[in-house]
Amino acid sequence: MRPLRFSINVTLDGCYDHTEGIADEELHRHAAESIAQADALIFGRVTYEMMEAAFRSPAQTGTRPDWMEPWMEPFARTINAA
Repeated sequence: MRPLRFSINVTLDGCYDHTEGIADEELHRHAAESIAQADALIFGRVTYEMMEAAFRSPAQTGTRPDWMEPWMEPFARTINAA
């Protein structure tokens, strides 16, 4: 049996809302490295839909939405591939 790893981003004050802009370049890079090593990803419906809407199109077309920074592109490609 392989290990199960759980990951969630939480600030020191307990915020885990991605709409609050807590994910920076370093966090995206770390997450992309972790995701690239995973055998599978399991998301709840809301998280999956959020990730799909945010990163599927940029990863496939190379066209970033206005809100997406260039340093987010490697994460978009990694999560889309997973």
